Amino acid sequence: MRPKLLISDLDGTLLDERLTLDPRDVAAVGLAQAAGMRVGVATGRMYRSGLPHALALGVDLPLICYQGALIKELPRGGAERDLEEAPVLFRREVPAELGLEVLEICRRRGYALNVYQEDHLYVEEINDDVRLYTGIAQVEAEVATEPSLAERLLRGSTKLTVVARDRDRFQAALDELQQLIGGRAEVTRSLIGFCEITAQAVNKGHALRWLCRHLGVDPQDVAAVGDAPNDLSLLEAAGTKVGVETAAPEVRAIADWLVPGPGQGGLAELVRRVLLAPVGSR
Repeated sequence: MRPKLLISDLDGTLLDERLTLDPRDVAAVGLAQAAGMRVGVATGRMYRSGLPHALALGVDLPLICYQGALIKELPRGGAERDLEEAPVLFRREVPAELGLEVLEICRRRGYALNVYQEDHLYVEEINDDVRLYTGIAQVEAEVATEPSLAERLLRGSTKLTVVARDRDRFQAALDELQQLIGGRAEVTRSLIGFCEITAQAVNKGHALRWLCRHLGVDPQDVAAVGDAPNDLSLLEAAGTKVGVETAAPEVRAIADWLVPGPGQGGLAELVRRVLLAPVGSR
């Protein structure tokens, strides 16, 4: 059967290096919706960071963000200025003790650590690693002083992001964190340079299954598209698994279909294939 839901990642899947969307993909969302499908976004971005792109696409599903640690309705009327009033459907935070452990590792190794509370980004200092992240996320980072970052972590964090611009240092950080806390948390990567940490069993796939239960939709009736290791759980949860041609090898390995990457109309190609498929067939 044709999917009832289409769920797409943003960075590395739809957003190109200039952080823009292909007009063909935007038009395809409208075509899918006209054919009776609902469209949504599942991103590692903060809500306030992912929302402008979700609104530009014209999606109509709640936004899965923070790697699945937060599912939040779109603002009423689709206005970004109303983002704080949008209802939260699901939230699960990184426990305080785990956050403090990660902070200690980052201090020893010299990695930047992003802490997220109430859709604000807190760091210990503004450096080149932080600027890399904020430049892509298009949000401002706040230096935590009173209270300090460690004190803030006592309240939990929606997710944690360990940032290292240098590829070798980033890979070392990812490997170490997966080894030290991988059994107690979800540790993966989005873009190279960003090591993403969420609470145990909290990921995009879990969020998709939660949203499907909320909407009364079978996950087998979902087509999901992504590119990076943090999208693996999303694709694994969906009935139709779609990777972009520039995706990580492990994503391409499980994909049912491959479509063009950012700026090449990949979502438009997916919608074209879905709409051309005879109703009642896969």
